[in-house]
Amino acid sequence: MINQKWIENLIWVLSTKATQPLFSIIDKLKLTIIPLRWYKDFFLIKFLGQWVGKLVYLSLIFIVTLGLTAATVKSPSVKIPIFGFHDIIDLQNKADLPPYRRLSDIDYTKQDLEKFIDYLVQKNYWFLSSQDLFIYFINKSQPIPTEHIGQKPVMLTFDDGYKGVHKNGIPILERMEKKYAEKVKFVLFVNPKSLGFDNGKDLPHLSCQDLREGYQKDFYDIQSHGFTHKKLTKLSSKELDVELYLAKLALRKCTNDLDRNKIVAAHIAYPFGAINTRVERKLPKYHLTGFVYDDNFLRVNYLKNQFRISRITVGSHTSPYKLIRLASRASTLKKISKSKKI
Repeated sequence: MINQKWIENLIWVLSTKATQPLFSIIDKLKLTIIPLRWYKDFFLIKFLGQWVGKLVYLSLIFIVTLGLTAATVKSPSVKIPIFGFHDIIDLQNKADLPPYRRLSDIDYTKQDLEKFIDYLVQKNYWFLSSQDLFIYFINKSQPIPTEHIGQKPVMLTFDDGYKGVHKNGIPILERMEKKYAEKVKFVLFVNPKSLGFDNGKDLPHLSCQDLREGYQKDFYDIQSHGFTHKKLTKLSSKELDVELYLAKLALRKCTNDLDRNKIVAAHIAYPFGAINTRVERKLPKYHLTGFVYDDNFLRVNYLKNQFRISRITVGSHTSPYKLIRLASRASTLKKISKSKKI
């Protein structure tokens, strides 16, 4: 098989630099040994040889460049929109509206979310889990399954573990499954210290039982958001270890008998989006990937740091039509052809 090293050696031999030592010896001999007629003839050969050598050299460089480019060119960068939601409110439920509940810029309505999800399901999007993203696009330890070729990937994430995600989200997912016979996946980034929290004043949080219900129905992908929702960048080294460890421990304890592959809490989204290099050095001990808010698409081939995966912030002023426009820009997954060889 012709390989790159073989071609490089061939180019070196045929180049003028490779033949230069021979011509240097002849130059030194000159007329003392070689007759003038022979030397003139050889001088002509040398002159022509140099130009032929250059032409061969440049031609081979051109051929090799084309060949190696064909062999090493990367597939077009895959763009994946990862949407970051928080709580879900129901406009038809008075309990979700003032004066019974204060509204927030990070709320999203059940009605708009259902429009968006309905579109995605109709258009046959692939709803990624965090582990799907890691295996097929980040680590690339497995090829993309054939059933997903031709689809566009998307990820729906929800931070903080609010009760509204479960109360208002599960009915949407159940309707989608009944209507289209398709599963939709929510990636929940949860801080387990708040599980079941409901003091009647602040926003209630879902419980461990809520997580288990959604997980058993294969609607939830449960991941870490830190244990107490503290800014990781403000913690000491010891406090950081505790925050990361306890979050993982609590979430896996909640789902212990359901999580045989230990996928729960394998990934993290940073509270308040706070991350720095000091925190990053700790993360591989506990997690495989980390998610930030920077309002960019994840561009798989350009990702340099798996602990800074891009997400798009979704708020109360983000229309479902804008989400649809963004989702439509996701890459259609194609089968990667094998590299060409020369």
